Amino acid sequence: MLNEYYLTDDIEEPVLASSILAYVTPNVSGKRFNELKTAQIPWEAKLDLSNLKPDDARRALLEFIQKQVKKNKHTLLIVHGTQSARNAPPLLKNLVNHWLQQIQEVIAFHSAKPSDGGTGAVYVLLKRVSDLPVFTRTESSSFLVVETKAMERQRRLAEQQGERRMASVKAREHSNYEAQPGLEGELQNNILQHPALDSQRFDGIDAPLNPEPPLNTDARREYDNERRNQEQEKQLRLGNMPRFTNTPKPRGP
Repeated sequence: MLNEYYLTDDIEEPVLASSILAYVTPNVSGKRFNELKTAQIPWEAKLDLSNLKPDDARRALLEFIQKQVKKNKHTLLIVHGTQSARNAPPLLKNLVNHWLQQIQEVIAFHSAKPSDGGTGAVYVLLKRVSDLPVFTRTESSSFLVVETKAMERQRRLAEQQGERRMASVKAREHSNYEAQPGLEGELQNNILQHPALDSQRFDGIDAPLNPEPPLNTDARREYDNERRNQEQEKQLRLGNMPRFTNTPKPRGP
């Protein structure tokens, strides 16, 4: 059974009308390839694509090669021509050069002799039928279905043998501290109600690292102002908002 192809048109390196096409796979000997390009091997079938559109030429080329492989033909002559627009590479020649390299049955090709078309045609060497891979499958099955069933069977055997893959779950360690519900009207926040907040070192001042400056110095006044601001921010976070009133304070005697 021959392979089914979709021949692409991605031409990376265009060839000119006068360029000689040459392609050979590693399993073709140099002697055999030399016999092909010097026309020592007579071609057995011919296909003319010079007057076809690209889509029609693609279909005709693929059908022709597969038909000749079934007939056990080895050498073909493909005529692609050298017609092109002004100052442009020949389109059909570039497409045939790209298409033939994608077909598995083609193992070599070379531009023909002047008597057979010159640079407007190529000799094509095909594989033998015995060298082509043989795929055996029924109409109701495919390789994907067979592979899927095999994978499912292996998974079931692994489960029966106790080799199920379990995800490792690590329990998160929690502290023993549990937040107690506050009184009515107090801020209900576990972080702000933590007893560690009562310590001044959690408000940004660490006594061992930041000792108190000496008295009556600018550093001490700045230190006291910073402590006062931090205490005010702490009281605001705890919900102890300052009370404002319009009642004048009584003066002393």
